[in-house]
Amino acid sequence: MKFNRPLISVAGLVLAACGSSGGDDVPPVVSPPASVTIDSNNAPLVAKLSYEAALDSGDLGDLGGSIGLVASGPAGVSKLDGAIAAAAKSGSGNSGSSVPIPAERVMCAVDGFVTVSGAIADPFTPKLGKGDFFEFLFEICDEGTGEITDGQLRADVNSFGGDLLSGLYELGMTFRLTMFQVAEGTEVFMSEGDVTVSLDALNLPYVATSISGVSITIDGNTNSETLTNYSTDVTFDGNFIPAPYTLVASGTLDSSELSGAITYSAVPVTMFEGFEGEYPHTGELLVEGDSSALRLVAENNVDVTIYIDSDGNGIFDDQIISTTWVALTN
Repeated sequence: MKFNRPLISVAGLVLAACGSSGGDDVPPVVSPPASVTIDSNNAPLVAKLSYEAALDSGDLGDLGGSIGLVASGPAGVSKLDGAIAAAAKSGSGNSGSSVPIPAERVMCAVDGFVTVSGAIADPFTPKLGKGDFFEFLFEICDEGTGEITDGQLRADVNSFGGDLLSGLYELGMTFRLTMFQVAEGTEVFMSEGDVTVSLDALNLPYVATSISGVSITIDGNTNSETLTNYSTDVTFDGNFIPAPYTLVASGTLDSSELSGAITYSAVPVTMFEGFEGEYPHTGELLVEGDSSALRLVAENNVDVTIYIDSDGNGIFDDQIISTTWVALTN
């Protein structure tokens, strides 16, 4: 699955098919089509798309730019800042009551506008809490990052602990977008779905992020991807150089590049491990199709092996494909 990196970095790849009518709305679960049969011909593509889905769903935790969660590394987030923090500090009223944040339409850095509104119970500390929410309406917003953002985003706070101002906190948020679009040059990505992010940044620069959702769809110029019932856990430790990271993920992927859906998960919980800027040097991913499966195994940060079970008997010896991370992902 190829989630667009600029889309992630600008506003978080999270949309709600239900729209932004309320924080308790749950997008409907759309059953994926029949599973694809995995064999030696399509195994490299299936492995590539599955790995990208696992990697990029982890990056959904990097809700940066205009929204205000600032990345500290691969699929990691360091602090709450930007529009959310500014909105939280702009409320007025009595602590402990739900205080509306007046809608404010401001010009983006280069062109376009973003309107921010919402409600926060404790605007004086400032401190977030369950029931607080923020709504963003982007109007052809250009922040000078090379991407143009348009559409609606709602962020509902599920939990919060720590200090907003210092950036040391635990945060749970559910993001939903409606007709959310990011354009980079001639590439345009339209997304709908939901993402719940649980972020632990109490021990910066170590960050742990859990990302999950019911469904998210990304429509690009040439392809469409839908990820359902997905979950990804990521850690990033900035105490070391290069910073080590871990990633373990599961979900069901329906891609226009395949004839059916595939389901991926750890084997059974063999997380990927690597260092910032590098491919994983260890870890496995199990990908299941229609009475068939494959295992993607990181031999090191250069080499990777695909083991294929084309008849679904649980023995991955029908064919073995040795390749490199670069060849697989490109």
